[in-house]
Amino acid sequence: MNELSSRRVFLRAALVAGGAGLWSGTGGAVADQKASRQSGVASDADWPMFQHDAHNSGTIDTSGPSEPVEAVWTFETDDDLVAQPVVKDGTVFQVSRDSTVYAVSAETGDEEWSVGTNQPLVRTPAVANSMVYVPTQTGRIVALSVGTGSGQWSNAPGFGSASDVTVTGDGVLVTDDSGDQRILYSLDAATGETQWVLEEDDYRDGLQTPVYDDGTVYVTSEEANKRVGAYATSDRTQRWQAYVGGDTGYSNANVEAGITYSAWDGGTIFVGNDDGEVRSLDAGSGDENWAFTNLGPTQLLPTFADDMLYVATEEPALYAIDPSIGTEQWRVDLDGTPTSPVVADGMVYLGTGANSVYGFDAQSSEQRWRFETGNDVVVPPVVLDGTVYAASTDGTLYALREQGSISPGDVTGDGQPAQDLDEDGLYEDVNGGGAFTIVDVQALFANLDSDVVQDNVAKFDFNGDGRVDVTDVQALYARLQEGQ
Repeated sequence: MNELSSRRVFLRAALVAGGAGLWSGTGGAVADQKASRQSGVASDADWPMFQHDAHNSGTIDTSGPSEPVEAVWTFETDDDLVAQPVVKDGTVFQVSRDSTVYAVSAETGDEEWSVGTNQPLVRTPAVANSMVYVPTQTGRIVALSVGTGSGQWSNAPGFGSASDVTVTGDGVLVTDDSGDQRILYSLDAATGETQWVLEEDDYRDGLQTPVYDDGTVYVTSEEANKRVGAYATSDRTQRWQAYVGGDTGYSNANVEAGITYSAWDGGTIFVGNDDGEVRSLDAGSGDENWAFTNLGPTQLLPTFADDMLYVATEEPALYAIDPSIGTEQWRVDLDGTPTSPVVADGMVYLGTGANSVYGFDAQSSEQRWRFETGNDVVVPPVVLDGTVYAASTDGTLYALREQGSISPGDVTGDGQPAQDLDEDGLYEDVNGGGAFTIVDVQALFANLDSDVVQDNVAKFDFNGDGRVDVTDVQALYARLQEGQ
């Protein structure tokens, strides 16, 4: 029987079986088998500020790629990317040394809008309250509309250059990293007006990204003996101060050398220094719990996840440390100076100065994948809903997903790419409508000979015979019947 004849046989069989809805589009729908938006970006999973949250935690409960990855899209700017991307409601916000703020579709990589400024942008913005808060190096914080990029407000509180922005329920927190005595500013999130300023006479060097938890803000000063201070936001009184050793050797604005807060063990601060030490401090008192020594310089942020502490050093190496007593669990060598690590879904992700982004198994330390970029990666990647977003000094933002997990494209020409709703590697939502219905069977039948289908045989080979023809339409129809 030739293919045309077998198509006719299939049509007659479908009609006899009550499949008249195949062509009417009114056949019974099966509920969406994947709890995600049609775009593939989960609406309840965002990465809205540097290292994800006000704790600088660097971890999130989301899916992440554990197998080799490929770039699903890239977005090019005109200069280095040295600030971490942030993601909110399906849009990636990236600032560049080309003086521009970009809003990019997380699903397609298409530009949604861009806004130019009069200076290179090197610090990570934050997204909240339908605004993007952009720190600058000339003493301004600029708020832009999330939807259009239009200016909402701009404030020049009086500092020389800004840290990354931390957003809390009480406002926008930013430190002065130029080494002034006015070290911490709180701005009204809606208007940009200065709510209060914390001043300390003895802070002489730049401050890093502020960390906030439950009425306490923690600041880190990069000076001859690295200092961590805890202050009550209600009245700015100092709760404690601790010196943790080391001396910064960094001058580049893209290098992060702050602290991480974790609720673990009643509240713990983790901090490294360039003397090759990582310390655990009691968040309530500042007392030292333990110190892990004999590392390479580690001004980068430790990341605590699943009862383990992950630390990247300039050796270069990546360590897993038991957070209860500060003992090494495993260590792997790296190529190139690393970024702070990011942890999600049992994986540790980081970038390096060897033009690479890595994924390591968090328990075994096995390198699961490596992706090569066009230049150094000097800021931590972001992981969200199966995708790693990585900014590179080649001026490119990369969206990385597991090989084979990328949609084959728009089968029907309606602007909606096919989807794998049950994540089995086969794209049963052929028309990209967000649910598996009889219309998808119709769409596959009508587009069997299209380039999208025939160039992606493995994704539409529903009967497993290594090709896509009318028998796969029959197999897809059988799947639909089984699910009803």
